[in-house]
Amino acid sequence: MKYCKKCVMPDTRPGITFNKQGVCSACTAYERRKHTDWDARWREFQRLCDQYRGMNGNGFDCAIAVSGGKDSHYQVHLMKNVMHMNPVLFSVEDNFTMTQAGKHNLKNISEEFGCNMISIRPDRRTQKKLMRYMFETYGKPTWLTDRLIYTFPLWMALRFHTPLLVYGENISYEYGGVDAKETYSAREQLSNGVAVDISDEELTERAGGGGKSFRPGVYPCARTGRAG
Repeated sequence: MKYCKKCVMPDTRPGITFNKQGVCSACTAYERRKHTDWDARWREFQRLCDQYRGMNGNGFDCAIAVSGGKDSHYQVHLMKNVMHMNPVLFSVEDNFTMTQAGKHNLKNISEEFGCNMISIRPDRRTQKKLMRYMFETYGKPTWLTDRLIYTFPLWMALRFHTPLLVYGENISYEYGGVDAKETYSAREQLSNGVAVDISDEELTERAGGGGKSFRPGVYPCARTGRAG
């Protein structure tokens, strides 16, 4: 087993890579921040918000994928209080027993900022089948929930006509992955290795899932609003 010479990250983490000096991609990404022009980034962010602010009249002019944690709270604060946008929040639940802290966080993010939140909870039958299959086949029991985190907000952004969709960090860019490059688009996050594509044939015939109940887990086509 190989370890990063700086943070001791093992090479068993999916997508992790090491440079010639034995430093992992997560440390390399962190070092890049020191050379980022944050003032220029902020101006770019302001221009982006100016482009979409009020575009739907009195409706939502952006959407934010949230989990209820500290990152979600900061993103909503930034969009609502600082940039004066009117966001709608999209969240994914997983049918597991939620902790009191988790319940409080989701309640608080809506109450504190006065935002509407729409959550999806996959049907339990499909989730049970896919959890077992993905665990036994790929070692990824939470694949369905991870998948929905990257597809459900995209579907809902199309439905609410909010082309400005705010996500958190790009996992591949921050920690390493097949698409470890910086991009503004949330549509490319599915290739980060967390929720890899599974063919319809495998989902339906082998995993026992798929069908209409799994529709929100299919990658949407931004141009047509259909599965792509």
